[in-house]
Amino acid sequence: MKKYTGRIMVPVLLFFLISPMIGWIVLKEDEVSALMGIYLSVFLALAWCLGAIYDDRRRTIALLQDSEGRYRIFSKYSKELINSFNEVIFQTDHKGKWLYLNPAWKSMSGATVNESLGLHFSKHMDNASYQDVLKAFAESFQQGNKYFRVDIKLRDGKKGSSWVEAFVKLIYDEAGKFIGTAGILSEINERKHAEEKLVSLNEHLAITSSKLSTAAQLAAGIAHEVRNPMTAILGFVKLIRDGGADKQEYFDIIFSEINRIEQVLNELLLLSKPSGALFLEKDLKKSCNHVVTLLETNAVLNNIQIHKNYDEDPVFMNFDENQIKQVLINMIKNSIESMPNGGNIFLAIFEKNGEVFVSIVDEGEGIPENSLQKVGEPFYTTKAYGTGLGLSVCFKIIEKHGGKVFITSEMKKGTKIVCVFPAVQPKEKSGSEKGKRKNG
Repeated sequence: MKKYTGRIMVPVLLFFLISPMIGWIVLKEDEVSALMGIYLSVFLALAWCLGAIYDDRRRTIALLQDSEGRYRIFSKYSKELINSFNEVIFQTDHKGKWLYLNPAWKSMSGATVNESLGLHFSKHMDNASYQDVLKAFAESFQQGNKYFRVDIKLRDGKKGSSWVEAFVKLIYDEAGKFIGTAGILSEINERKHAEEKLVSLNEHLAITSSKLSTAAQLAAGIAHEVRNPMTAILGFVKLIRDGGADKQEYFDIIFSEINRIEQVLNELLLLSKPSGALFLEKDLKKSCNHVVTLLETNAVLNNIQIHKNYDEDPVFMNFDENQIKQVLINMIKNSIESMPNGGNIFLAIFEKNGEVFVSIVDEGEGIPENSLQKVGEPFYTTKAYGTGLGLSVCFKIIEKHGGKVFITSEMKKGTKIVCVFPAVQPKEKSGSEKGKRKNG
């Protein structure tokens, strides 16, 4: 009945309003004419239509009021729901400035929402993460993808930094023009710490595996290196036993050969020492000489000569001797393996402009140009039976020492590897020299 209220009330109301006039006409003319009946019918029909319009408008208003109430309730609960999220919900404009951030932003970044709104999103992350975001955005934009994911390291003045995963949606208007982004930031510190531990464990295992592999490959050379002085020692011991003359000269040779055996074995034992980094100021050339001593016999067995293109003047550097030796062993061993028909390896060390340069040049098969950029990536190798971990570990060790690696190669002509490290500064050198004088 309620939906017909207007259709009933309007005609009745209007009829009562015009009933005095109808009564006056009837009294005057003593009868109701046909024309009067038609006018009355049209009037009531119009009243009925007005009532119908009234009913429709009232129903529309009721629906709007109901929708407004529901919207307010939905908006209220949606806002409460968004504000209760631990994840950050964000929106930016086409220039990358924050337009919206929910309250979780403060606990994640250390900055309040009001402080951050209007700022560019790059203000809250390190440069490496910013470059990752730009790269992911460019790839999505070029490929026509509307979504991308990327890991970001946020800067926080109180906590230092925290890792978050960003799920970003690109927003376009009806004309297809890019107008901004929206998305979610989720904290992934635990995942990142677990990944770092896994990487550290893999590096440790890779170093250990590489050492064991190197020790196995050097076994033949070490056996040969030890057998030669042992043969000499046995020969001179027999001469002494048989009463040979000039025994002092025999003893000198015997002790010299024993020292040679001890030197080789000591270098081999370095491969089994723990890999925990211990940075000390040492002469890099001295450590390189030890490595050459260890590998020289193995090189000779493969018809390869190792040439030391440096003088005896020390070059000081802060480094972990065991790790740097591991780097040199791997790189020189790779050069040896790249020359199945023999050849030469040239090892150079020099200091220039506050940096130490270590150059290893071979005459091997070389590295293909399409593989050169991938050298050092974990599990990438050009060897038939390689693991792809040796150079990856070397690059990590060099990076920990603040160094850089440059590789150039030409097929059938050879490969050149240059490692660049920070040298000990003059003040540090003078300080260490004073300390040595005091100790002396």
